[in-house]
Amino acid sequence: MSRKKNRKGGLIGVRKDPDFKAKRVTAPDRKKIGKGKASGSRQQEAELVQQQAANAQKKDPRHGSKEPVELGVAKPAAKPAAKPAKAKAKVELTPEKELAMLEADTRLESLIDVLDEGGEISKQEQQWVDKQLARHAELLAELGLSEEAEEAEALDDDEQLWRSLNSSSLDQYKD
Repeated sequence: MSRKKNRKGGLIGVRKDPDFKAKRVTAPDRKKIGKGKASGSRQQEAELVQQQAANAQKKDPRHGSKEPVELGVAKPAAKPAAKPAKAKAKVELTPEKELAMLEADTRLESLIDVLDEGGEISKQEQQWVDKQLARHAELLAELGLSEEAEEAEALDDDEQLWRSLNSSSLDQYKD
């Protein structure tokens, strides 16, 4: 058999590396001068016009300023800074909220702990603690959460009669 000849010849010499190519001296970067508008610019302009028209339609002309308007007759205020501060301080709380605030007061808790341990506190602090405890008792009575009110509700009529009979003194009925 005869050998088939290959028409491709091997390399004749050494290949040039691209590193050896002469580097072109490039001009400094400058902005290309455009030859017209960018592609798709007609569609983009049409979309912008549609969006602007849609935004203009969505805006309700009836909606005006969000600034509050005073409806009553305006009275000139001599001291506007002092009165609102006092008005904010005397906000009425519901009994439930006031009770929760009293029970969560850390200053009151710490002073009561000092008193329970046998420590002494100043007269002003003692007066404040007494006032807070009195208000706490009032709120409990108002809300019906005091222990006496709970016991009275829990007992039925017969048991209340027996307790009142046992607790009363019968000496006054003797001759």
